[in-house]
Amino acid sequence: MIKLQPRLWVGVGLSVLAGGTALADTPTQWHQDGAIALQVAQGGEGGEGGEGGEGGISAADAAKDPVAFISALDVTAAHYHAGLAAYKADRHQAAGEMFAHPISEIYVDLEPVFTALGAKPFQDEMSKASELALANAPAAEVEKAAKAVLTALDATAAKAPKSSDSAKAVQAKLLAGMMERAALQYRSASANTEFEPYLDGYGFAITAKARSEALVKAGVPLPPDVVAAIDLLLKAYPTALRPATLPVALDALAGQTAKAQLALSRIR
Repeated sequence: MIKLQPRLWVGVGLSVLAGGTALADTPTQWHQDGAIALQVAQGGEGGEGGEGGEGGISAADAAKDPVAFISALDVTAAHYHAGLAAYKADRHQAAGEMFAHPISEIYVDLEPVFTALGAKPFQDEMSKASELALANAPAAEVEKAAKAVLTALDATAAKAPKSSDSAKAVQAKLLAGMMERAALQYRSASANTEFEPYLDGYGFAITAKARSEALVKAGVPLPPDVVAAIDLLLKAYPTALRPATLPVALDALAGQTAKAQLALSRIR
């Protein structure tokens, strides 16, 4: 078992992945469906958006639990991966909205927790990325601004609170939670033809892939069921642009995700 140091090692940075394609450029309410608490990570019931923050993220939990703390950062990173992909496909309004949503839904509530643990504020960086996207700035400027936010997320993750869990157990819980978010967003996407649940899920899938790499870096070979689930998630979300027909059967994704979560729950 890896013993945690005073600050949690977070492995692969949140900024390692940025790219892809986009979704339709329409104003939206992003998280009415599919927002959940991290059931595997925190042992709670799923909550709709607005209950305890974005997808069940609670400032009180984040102040004491590294999984809740870093999960908030992962959800934010997912928005920036998806938003940057949207911008690169000239979906500027969609990108600006994706960059803006975590400010009110996550950051405002959690900034006191971040700063109390020694992290530097980064709301200005988030606002700048959104403003540039909405102003149709050159893609290089928007990408630079988005990556500045991802870098700030990495730096903030390094300030996560202490835990009695091993670093690899923390990484396993983070991965399980992000995979569950991606799978539930896919369920929401399958229930209608809207782009928003799919785009959210795309960001979660990209971030889950990054977390799987962090688990490997923590010294844990990925269990076969986890590898299969990650592969299926990436097939379910091939690009940020929703396919005309969703490419993976809902039951297959849900079943494989459940198997992966069980395998991850055994990592100590």
